[in-house]
Amino acid sequence: MTTGKVRVPLVLRLKTRDNIAGRLQNMRFIAWSVLGSIFKYMWHGPEVQSWNLRFHIIRDILRQYLAESLPHDMPNESAEKIDFAYVAEYIAINNLPSRPLQLDVGINQEHDIVLQPENCVEYNVLHYGLSNNKLREIAAMDLRLAQDGHPRIISCQVLLSTETDRFRNHNLVSNNAAISELLPLDPLEPCERIIFHLHGGAYCVGERSLTHMQVYAHISRTTGLRVFSPDYRLAPKNCFPSQLHDCFASYMFLLRRGFKPENIIIAGDSAGGAIALGIMFILRDMNLPMPGAAVLISPWVDSTCSGESWKTNQKLDYLPAFSLNDPFHPTRMFYAAGKQFTNEMLEELRCPLVSPLFGKLNGMPPMLIQMGRDELLHDDIQAFATKASCDNEGGSKVKLEIYDNMPHVFVLFDFAEAAQKAFTNIGDFIRNNVCGPTNNII
Repeated sequence: MTTGKVRVPLVLRLKTRDNIAGRLQNMRFIAWSVLGSIFKYMWHGPEVQSWNLRFHIIRDILRQYLAESLPHDMPNESAEKIDFAYVAEYIAINNLPSRPLQLDVGINQEHDIVLQPENCVEYNVLHYGLSNNKLREIAAMDLRLAQDGHPRIISCQVLLSTETDRFRNHNLVSNNAAISELLPLDPLEPCERIIFHLHGGAYCVGERSLTHMQVYAHISRTTGLRVFSPDYRLAPKNCFPSQLHDCFASYMFLLRRGFKPENIIIAGDSAGGAIALGIMFILRDMNLPMPGAAVLISPWVDSTCSGESWKTNQKLDYLPAFSLNDPFHPTRMFYAAGKQFTNEMLEELRCPLVSPLFGKLNGMPPMLIQMGRDELLHDDIQAFATKASCDNEGGSKVKLEIYDNMPHVFVLFDFAEAAQKAFTNIGDFIRNNVCGPTNNII
């Protein structure tokens, strides 16, 4: 335990040790949630006519996991006494499951980006105050580690759907050697297009999760493109700007490997959508080439959670709405775990690199924004889309799609008709807005 910190009497509903007892504890947690969902569904019927029992069960498990896995009744002033290193360990062992994809869905391979001096990045001509200083400090730390012979490593995933022409035409014979030929970090041809997708999870979870791998596989299927996704550092162990920095360094790494910026489609869901926008702000302000297009799924564009829908859309969404005075609010754990919430912090959270809604949105590439009509982030995303359209008037196209009766990042419910339509529309958007050869889009 860290000196001066206390493992506050956390009412922890999930496992605190990764052993048999811990796994049984999680199974019990999930079982009670499933039984409750079945009872409500059979007794009251579906909350929404288009939601089947499976949809209800997954929504309820997510809601209970997010609402009850950490205590949310602690006062603001207790933040500095909480041992967030212990909290980080707890979150890590309860992260979403990671398993290889089934071959009928897709193939994936993990790679390491070694941050040798040539792969380190610099931040110049940025005007974001404290956030800019933090970025420069973290970049300088990477460079020092590399020069001392201890380069930091960023893991990443490369994925391809097995329902693409690229896979079918490769004459795969289910062996690792053949699979690896389709999943290198280098372009498979000089003008290959690729999806650079940043996972969501409130900056705290989602790394290597099978849930997100399934989403990548669907996007790969409807676009015909490979998907590259970095496993950026997670909060509260690593606070802002670690996530943005890791993803920016990974994007620049792709450019060094030979991918052309106009052939990269940057994408992200929830927190990943905010990181994607942060990367584009940095590229624009450093006069670097922008990606060919952007796909944002329920992007978390306002970390202050100021939209009215955070109050009005609580009925159907699985996201809980916590007060910013809560030390375990995702914003607090991501931005400055262990620090009290103050008006000064509120102003810092309005930095565009933290909350893109408050930034200048001119100079962006074509953007597709997808969201659920019943998600808590609805009003924030709506305001962002409106502002992006105004700031890019006469310039790049901004397309907003709102899906009825759908919660936050509804594509995670990949069996739903709305999710399938969203995946199809992503393929159509990329086909219509990114120049270059089709790369076997089906």
